[in-house]
Amino acid sequence: MPAVPEGASQVALLHHISSIVSSDLSLEKMLQELVSLTLETTRCDACLVYLVDHASNEVVLQASQLPHASEIGNIRLKMGEGITGWVAQHKSVVALSNKASADARFKTFQTLPEDTFDAFLSVPLVSGGDLIGVINVHHREAHSHSPEEVALVSFIGEQMGGAIAKSRLEERSETAAKRMETLAAVAQTISAENYLDRILQAISEMVAETLDSPVCSIMLIDEDRRELVISAARCSSPDYLHKMPLKIEDSLIGRVVREGRPITVPNVLAEKQYRYPELARKTGLASLLAVPLFTRDKVIGTINIYTREQRVFSDEEVGFVRAVAGQAAIAIENARLMSETLEMKRTLEARKLVERAKGILQQKYNLTEEEAYLRLRNESRRLRRPMRDLAEAVILADDLRRVGEPSRGRPEMPRESLTEPESRPEPGMPRPVE
Repeated sequence: MPAVPEGASQVALLHHISSIVSSDLSLEKMLQELVSLTLETTRCDACLVYLVDHASNEVVLQASQLPHASEIGNIRLKMGEGITGWVAQHKSVVALSNKASADARFKTFQTLPEDTFDAFLSVPLVSGGDLIGVINVHHREAHSHSPEEVALVSFIGEQMGGAIAKSRLEERSETAAKRMETLAAVAQTISAENYLDRILQAISEMVAETLDSPVCSIMLIDEDRRELVISAARCSSPDYLHKMPLKIEDSLIGRVVREGRPITVPNVLAEKQYRYPELARKTGLASLLAVPLFTRDKVIGTINIYTREQRVFSDEEVGFVRAVAGQAAIAIENARLMSETLEMKRTLEARKLVERAKGILQQKYNLTEEEAYLRLRNESRRLRRPMRDLAEAVILADDLRRVGEPSRGRPEMPRESLTEPESRPEPGMPRPVE
């Protein structure tokens, strides 16, 4: 980009801004261009750009001329807090030619050397009357901001405000599209996979990828123990997978179950109810979003997303995770219904086998239905084997006898040969097949 000469007209500035807006720059690079443009126009010593986070009603540091890797995205001011918050709230310019930190509205951050500079100019970034952010211009020495300089920075703020708003909208659209793709992929996984553990693992991995989360876990409730147990997790540290279950009554994530609503935690290390601070510190976890899994108006578990840096989760992010949680709950409910159906089928099959075995014993040994049942039951207890196994053994022995009768004239094998010498079964009961 060509440099803007000192004393440049608004026309020259407009051309310069147009070249930035028409380029395919990401939001981060566009903000850096805004910083460079402000530096070139004002010949200042430092420039900071804050953008509005509507979810938290704060302005957040997003770009600077001096390196602030750890401060970008983390320094936040409430509307009305500090001079920057005041400018954001009132959409008005503040110009302090010297001793800026002495102003009653000024808020100092120890990690920002710019706050020690003498002169300070703060201008709102506006697009269509809506606040986008704030530009702060710093001079080390006392500096009188001329009306022309204030007008130029305000002009930059107005022109760049629209470009930044457009860039943020495009990023949100891309993020929304990515989330929709994730939801579609989750739905496809649920319909394609038959194993619940695979489905939940795939969901945790897709959510972690979409939200750039180092850890995403799905925990299900153990009703007997009143605990939350990890059922699936995508994590950067294997230690997380070995976490002990969490008690629902006195844990931070257990609160999601108790209250039946999502919770967001800016810093898990500051929460007394968080049970694994050392693991969080070791793994580098900061913020947490935990959302309940519902089936039939009952909480059956939670889906938990962690971030590396402290973060305020937007309504869109919470809504996205709630949608995923709904799909995960459907998968869990389907698995439960399938398990119940299979169990009912096995029970019915076992009853049919027992009924058939009872009939064989009744006919062969002239027993009543009750006597035949008691014989099967007693043998089942003695051998510590399910009645189904005993019934299958009786049916198999009868089938073998029927097959052997027409072709062989040999007498039936004595019952004693089917039993161990030291442990004889009930009369007429063969040993179950191992």
